[in-house]
Amino acid sequence: MRFSDYELPCQRISQSIAGSHLPFIKSWMEAHIEDAEKYLGMPVVFGEFGVSAKAPGFNSSYRDNLINTVYKTILNSTKKGGSGAGSLVWQLFPDGTDYMDDGYAIVLSKSPSTSSIISLQSTRLALFNSLCSKKCRWGCKKRSVLEKVLYHDEL
Repeated sequence: MRFSDYELPCQRISQSIAGSHLPFIKSWMEAHIEDAEKYLGMPVVFGEFGVSAKAPGFNSSYRDNLINTVYKTILNSTKKGGSGAGSLVWQLFPDGTDYMDDGYAIVLSKSPSTSSIISLQSTRLALFNSLCSKKCRWGCKKRSVLEKVLYHDEL
C-alpha cells in the first residue's frame, strides 16, 4: 500500500492546512494498518513518500516531521506486533546523483537531520528484530531492553 497519492507537500498548502496534514497522515496510516491486521492478516509497507524541495517555500523541518511521523507510526505498530511492516522514502540518493533529482531526493550528506532520522529508525528496527522474534509476539523478557531503546527519542 502506498500513500504517495495522498501526499500534500507543505509548500503547496496553507499553514492552517499544514497543521492538519501530519495528523491526517498518521490516522490514514493507522487505518490501513488496522485494516491489514483485522481483515487481511498481512503486513503493510508505505512507499513513495516525501516532500519536494523544488516547490516554493520548501522546508526541511517539515520534511523531517513528515518522515518522523511515518516512522513513529510504523514503529508503534511494530512494537505491538501489528501489521506496520516498513516504509520507503522517495528518493534516497548517493552523492553525485543530484542531476536525477525530481525534487524529492534526499542526499544524506546534504541533509544531516534527515539522515539522523533515517539512521535512528534503521537502528531501532534492526535492534528490535535482533532481540525479539515475532514468534514470541513481543512479550518476551527482552521487553525492558527494547523499551529503553525503542521509546527513547534521540532527536
